[in-house]
Amino acid sequence: MARGRKLSLATKRKISRAQQGKNNSMYGKRHSAATKKRLSRVTSGKRNPMYGKNHTAAAKRKISRAARQRLAKLLKK
Repeated sequence: MARGRKLSLATKRKISRAQQGKNNSMYGKRHSAATKKRLSRVTSGKRNPMYGKNHTAAAKRKISRAARQRLAKLLKK
């Protein structure tokens, strides 16, 4: 968002809260079937940024850790 400027954690939280729920431009909306098809076509195969690449072992660990934390947070509720 802010090029060349680091946002403080408080500012990031404020922006995040401001875009949640009814304030989000996609709140209560759904993509049409045509849009879904177009998005699928645009990001499939060689047009996908991860096409032909693999996550490093460190990245996989990081993804796994984040997923476990999300699950633990959901189970606490």
